[in-house]
Amino acid sequence: MGFIPRIESLRGIAALTVVAAHVWGQFSDAPSAGWDAAVFHGLKGLSNGTGAVVGFFVISGFVLARSLEANADPSRYFRHRIFRLFPAAVTVVALFTALHQWFGIYVAYEGDFRPGNVLLNMLMIRTDINAIMWSMKVECLATPVILFGVWLVQRNGASWLWAIIAVLFALSFWGPYVHALGDSSNLASFYAFLVGVLAQHYGRRIAGIRPSVAAIAALLSVLVFCYLGTRKQTAPVLMLECLCAACLVALIAWRSVALFRPLDLGVVRFYGKISYSFYLLHLLGILFANQALAAANFPLAALPASFAMITVLIASVLMTTPAAYLSWRYIEVPFINLGKSFKGYRLARG
Repeated sequence: MGFIPRIESLRGIAALTVVAAHVWGQFSDAPSAGWDAAVFHGLKGLSNGTGAVVGFFVISGFVLARSLEANADPSRYFRHRIFRLFPAAVTVVALFTALHQWFGIYVAYEGDFRPGNVLLNMLMIRTDINAIMWSMKVECLATPVILFGVWLVQRNGASWLWAIIAVLFALSFWGPYVHALGDSSNLASFYAFLVGVLAQHYGRRIAGIRPSVAAIAALLSVLVFCYLGTRKQTAPVLMLECLCAACLVALIAWRSVALFRPLDLGVVRFYGKISYSFYLLHLLGILFANQALAAANFPLAALPASFAMITVLIASVLMTTPAAYLSWRYIEVPFINLGKSFKGYRLARG
C-alpha cells in the first residue's frame, strides 16, 4: 500500500505529453510532405495530450483509492487534497494575474482579470485565466466521488461502481453533461477516476499473470494509446484511452515489466515529482519559448514541420522546468507537509 515511484514517473511522462500536444497543435497547419509528414503524424500519436489527461484522472483515482484503503478517515483525505491541489494553483493564478497586470501577458486567450474572477480561478470554480486548469476543476469535483467509490467497493463490492461507470460513459455522449461545468471543462472522461479505483481494487490479481503476458499487455496498451492520439477524441476513443491507462497503472503497481524500466531513470523521476506544477505552468513556458526563439531570429519557418515542433517542444520544456521546480520545492512540498502535520498538532494540543 506504499508509495510507488513508477506511478509518479508516469505522471511526469503524462505532463510532458500534454506539453507536446499543445506544441504539436501550434504546427498542425504547417505544410509537410514525404518523410516529414510521416514523422509529424507519428509525433501526433506520441503527443496524445487528451489521453494523458485521461491518464491523470485514472492515476488520481488509483492513488487516492490506495490512500483511502490505508486510512479511510474522510477529514484526513479532504485535508490532504486541499493542501495538495490548491497552494500551487493559487500561486500560479496569482503569477498569471501579475504578469497580465504588469506586462499584458496571457496564455491561450485573455481571461477576466478582475479581482472577483481571479479569486474564482484560485478556487478553481472558473478556469479562464489558465485554461488547462479545467482538468483540476474536474479533479476537485471528483474528490468526493472517489471517496464514495472506495466506500462503495469496500461495502458492497465493485458491481455498483461498474454500474456508475456505465452510466457516466453513456452520459459522455451527451453534450449538456460534457460541458456542464462551463469554461473549457470537459466531463466526458469523468468516469476515469472511478476506473482508477477499480484498477486498485482488481489490480492485485495481475501479480499472478505470466511475465510474457504482462509484457504483451503493457506494449499493446502503449501502442494503442499512441494510435488513439491520431484519432478524433470521441467518447469511445476516450474510453479506450482510459482502459489503456488503467492497464498500465495496474501493471506498474503489481507486475515488473522491462518496458517500465525507463520510469526508474533519474530525469523521469524528477519530472514525476514536479509534474503538477509543470502542468500548471507549461502554457506560460510555451509562450516564453516562442518569444525567445523569435527574439533570437531562429528560423523555425525554414525547418521541416516535425523538426520545428521538436525544437519548440525542447525550448518549452527548458523554459517550464525551472519555474516548476521552484513551485514544487517551495510551494507544493511545504504545504503537503503542513497538511500532514495537522494530526500531530491536534494530538499535541490534546
